[in-house]
Amino acid sequence: MHNPQIFYDASNTPLHIVIADDHPVVLLGARMAISDMPNSENFVIHEASTPQALIDLLERTHCDLLITDYCMPNGKVPDGMALISYIRRHFQHIKIIVATMITSPIILKHLLKLNISGLFDKHRPLQELKNAVNCAFKDQCYVSSSFSKLLTSTKRGDITDQALSTREVEVVRLFGQDLAGREIAKRLNRSEKTISRQKRTAMQKLGISHNTELAVIGRSYS
Repeated sequence: MHNPQIFYDASNTPLHIVIADDHPVVLLGARMAISDMPNSENFVIHEASTPQALIDLLERTHCDLLITDYCMPNGKVPDGMALISYIRRHFQHIKIIVATMITSPIILKHLLKLNISGLFDKHRPLQELKNAVNCAFKDQCYVSSSFSKLLTSTKRGDITDQALSTREVEVVRLFGQDLAGREIAKRLNRSEKTISRQKRTAMQKLGISHNTELAVIGRSYS
């Protein structure tokens, strides 16, 4: 295990870190872990508990590093892949660490395709989050060991899943939450026609023909 090191020079330039999670205890734990790092007196830590609050915060506040949960379903702004993709497009300078309990290799692979700076397994002690932060500011990508094992596995279905686009993955995930097409369209700010097409294409790629099968696969993405 890597020990956290001082990952920037001794200047007094503050580093702005945003922590986003819908569980107060996680926000507190992450803040405490980061505050225990070397030279943490130079950190300015901000918090958000919904996707909308996160976007509002990023629009008005400088951010060097974002540590965000993957699933924050509260609010009108979508969470998950749609949220991470939006932030990557509109705030390209921000380093992103995604903290999640998701164990779907396809979700993890798609997140890495978005050029994020880390995948942190929330099952791991929050003290290990310091390693992810350290790597991010060294321009390295940190992946929790548990996720590394998942990503290198060759479980049945991995190859088929890789054919899904990022948007199709997100549609499948939301169907797994028992949301109707209209609800998914509203959540992702897409038309119902687009959601229907992406659902149909995903089912063809996955080799399934029933909504119940799609729901089962979608739940594995959550």
